Amino acid sequence: MDPVKSILTAVVGLLILASLIGYSGENIIDDVPAPSAEFCGVTKDSYSDVPGSGAMLDIEVEVSWDNSSVWIGIIDVETYDSLEKLGGNENGDLVSCTSKEDIKFVAGGPDSGSDSQFEWIPDGEEFHIMIGPMDEADDDDDEDDDSPFPPPFENDYEEMSFLSEFTVSVNYDASGGWGVIVILFAIEIVLVYATAQDR
Repeated sequence: MDPVKSILTAVVGLLILASLIGYSGENIIDDVPAPSAEFCGVTKDSYSDVPGSGAMLDIEVEVSWDNSSVWIGIIDVETYDSLEKLGGNENGDLVSCTSKEDIKFVAGGPDSGSDSQFEWIPDGEEFHIMIGPMDEADDDDDEDDDSPFPPPFENDYEEMSFLSEFTVSVNYDASGGWGVIVILFAIEIVLVYATAQDR
């Protein structure tokens, strides 16, 4: 029996097993700012390092957080570009929360706030993370106010727009996609057949 074929058969078998079992992990993000009722926060930089789930890789992500007064959503780059920015810093932008019903969320969003979690299957496209409050701003507070920031704090909007901090947990499961598993199974069958022919 050719020892090389036997070794390759075992290696491919292990790869199939690893692809089926997959890998799980968790990332904890502390001190995430929670916005006030007047604003939503959105990351200034897009995320592009999350691979898409498909034939090569199967990825499932669950995002949860420990503050029931906020929601988290994922938006694409086109949606981010269409938002009217009201200020912010090097890490994020402030946008008005009054039009969040018109925003198309890739995952999560205001409806996820009641459960403080959502599930997401990434598609490999760049995205931004958006955070908003569950409570709406009072209409009376917005009357006769030409400034997008609540008076008399026009110059201190950044400090007044984030009332607390919370923790976000990102759990993910990654395994081989259907394409990878089919290819590995085909290789394994060929190797098993070739090894049997040598006996």
